[in-house]
Amino acid sequence: MTQGVPGLVWGLLIIFAATLIGCMLVFAAEASTSKAVLVGVFTSSLTLALLTVRVLDFPFESALQLSPRDFNGTLEKVDRLIADGQMHGSKAPE
Repeated sequence: MTQGVPGLVWGLLIIFAATLIGCMLVFAAEASTSKAVLVGVFTSSLTLALLTVRVLDFPFESALQLSPRDFNGTLEKVDRLIADGQMHGSKAPE
């Protein structure tokens, strides 16, 4: 798979995440432990979301890789389910 999330979209996602983290820091200007925890949890959540996008962007290349054999097996099962639905008079969603 050679296609992925375009660089422009990655740039926008990272700028958006940095802007949100900056806003959290500005509005949490009064230093307190609860606000520091809030900013930390928020930053961690955004980081995990970006990492999830990266892993799902190239499912065959990451540490959590999906083998082509598993992918093809799932595709065959879906095709069979669609064929069974059409045989029983159900119309497959378009």
